[in-house]
Amino acid sequence: MTELLLNATMNGILLGGVLALLAFGMNLIFGVVKIIHLAYGQCVMLGMYVIYTLAVQMKMPVILACIIALPVMGIVGVLLQSLVINPLLKAKANPLNQLLALAGLTIVIENMAQVVWGADLRGINIQLPLIHFGTVFIRTSNLIAFFGALLTLLGLSLFLNRTYLGLAIRSIAQDLDSARLMGINPRAIYYTTMAAGGILTGVIAAFFSPIYAVHPHFGGSFTMMAFIIVVLGGMGNMLGGFIGAFIIGVVTSVSAVLTSTEIADLLALVIFIAVILVRPQGLLGIKVSK
Repeated sequence: MTELLLNATMNGILLGGVLALLAFGMNLIFGVVKIIHLAYGQCVMLGMYVIYTLAVQMKMPVILACIIALPVMGIVGVLLQSLVINPLLKAKANPLNQLLALAGLTIVIENMAQVVWGADLRGINIQLPLIHFGTVFIRTSNLIAFFGALLTLLGLSLFLNRTYLGLAIRSIAQDLDSARLMGINPRAIYYTTMAAGGILTGVIAAFFSPIYAVHPHFGGSFTMMAFIIVVLGGMGNMLGGFIGAFIIGVVTSVSAVLTSTEIADLLALVIFIAVILVRPQGLLGIKVSK
């Protein structure tokens, strides 16, 4: 049992790295555009289908397929901003209507994927060795995804803190009116943020493709997981989301070994509800006084 728990904890930590990247994208979009992207997991699913199509159906090298998927998903992010989010912002739709619209978008994307690729599982066949440290066994694909996610998060942190465009994104997230006075165009930053969020879904899809087979309803569970992590860490708080991802990753992985995957998912929801009730602003969120 000790060996099983040790393996589960290690795999939970590795999963937490990729979940942190997933939550970072949702957090970034919420912080700047002020909208909860409920179709974020479905965009990851689309990215995985793009990689599958290029690598399996068009016989491209997997690495090249993953690289091509990045700008493709960036374009998807821009299209979503133009066709879905901009009309919601212009109409000044209340948060409930925004959630309903984006929840409807998830159904549209899932049904579109089913029409194009069918309901069967689709995946790329990559044979990678199993690494072991004593009694701890780690899949190479999980290890690559973990370190790749951490490097991506480091690059995003440097981008947001060291570049003019990154600072403009942060200024829009912190104070829209002051950013306008400084000559920053919010509309352009919204498009840039959605493009960056779309590219992130492509990155996550590249890390997920060697690990998971994709199907039309693949993204739903990861959207829910990302939302739980974002709320757990504090909406808009990047560090909180990073910590929350590892908490959820380890808790779900260990509880799945001790009980079942269904109970592990249920436990994640219990944690989500408990945080909402006890600390609505999240672990590192700032309480807003009324």
